[in-house]
Amino acid sequence: MKIQLKKPVKHKGQELYTLEIPLEDLTGNDLIEVEELILRTGNNPVQSLDFSRVYAINVAARALHMPVEVLRQMNAHDFAKVVTEVRNFLAVSDSDEDTTESEPVPETPLAISSDG
Repeated sequence: MKIQLKKPVKHKGQELYTLEIPLEDLTGNDLIEVEELILRTGNNPVQSLDFSRVYAINVAARALHMPVEVLRQMNAHDFAKVVTEVRNFLAVSDSDEDTTESEPVPETPLAISSDG
């Protein structure tokens, strides 16, 4: 995922105007480690990590192999863009392509009662 920034961020002496975040390279283990880090530090005020800005920005930092502090210093618009893109990437919906085949659910006849 490529995100064009309105204002560059500085990392390792360079100004970055674009972030190319390889979220597809992350593993489940990466996501769990980010979650465990957040839970250990107590830095998440939200009940569900799925909607947490803290979680999303830490996932982005993990994918970029950069300190999260760099991303936390982005301007609000760029920060929100990154958080939204990470959330959208991690969201699973019924419209996602399902590569597994599942058994069809058999139809169940309706039970009709004749209490009369």
